[in-house]
Amino acid sequence: MEEVVTRIDQITGTGMFFLHNMTVLIITIVIGLLIGLFGLKLVRVWAAFMGFLLGAAAGGGIAGTAHLSEIASVGVMLGGALLMAVLACIFYKVGIFFYMIFLVTGVCVLITRMSTLPVLGISLALGLVIAIVTVKVFDPLVIIVTSISGGFLAGSAAVSMVELNDNIIAVIVIPLVMIVLCMCTQFIMRSRQVGRRQEEKADEKRQQISRETEVEKARKLLEEDYAEDDEPEDEFEEDYEYEEDSEDDFDEPEASLDTELEEDEDFKIIE
Repeated sequence: MEEVVTRIDQITGTGMFFLHNMTVLIITIVIGLLIGLFGLKLVRVWAAFMGFLLGAAAGGGIAGTAHLSEIASVGVMLGGALLMAVLACIFYKVGIFFYMIFLVTGVCVLITRMSTLPVLGISLALGLVIAIVTVKVFDPLVIIVTSISGGFLAGSAAVSMVELNDNIIAVIVIPLVMIVLCMCTQFIMRSRQVGRRQEEKADEKRQQISRETEVEKARKLLEEDYAEDDEPEDEFEEDYEYEEDSEDDFDEPEASLDTELEEDEDFKIIE
């Protein structure tokens, strides 16, 4: 009877360990895919996550230095974590700077499977360099780093799930395929987003040109209407413009009348 109970405990314990291990692997795959497929899309989320971790660590350090109680320590850690998460979400490039250091260092440790001091130092230095470059060349490097880290994380968890850790080809190929898929997906999404932005800018430019054209047409119409209103006055002035010698023309009939009277013989006789 005791042997049966012992056997049941062993089976139950093995089953619980298997379920726990599978749950962890599934969660790891989901997180890896989120990082690899939506690294640039959810950049503020990753920045806030990094700010949360840094804020919690800073709050823990403050609580430990001040020798606070457990409840007060939890409150300080939670307050610091939330504050840093909000600030990192607003100033997301600062959060991504530290997130890149954290991500690159973690991936280097996972790939080398070594956590010695030299490996940690080299990983931190590499993460710092990539983080500095990321600030200058933001979108492409965020895509590349998140695709590599997320694809490697998801691929390694998938290899462990199907129990192919001893197969060197599977250990290399599956994470590599996941990395390529994640990277291609992110670059395609980014190109579509850039295309939509360019279309929106082109539409705004066309609308602006159209408005300017309408304004120009309206201005020309107003000028033509104004010119038509001024034209009859000019014609009126031209039609009724008096010449300088018009007075002489009025004097000519009188002069011709005197001449005729002088030539008339009857007029002379009367004189």
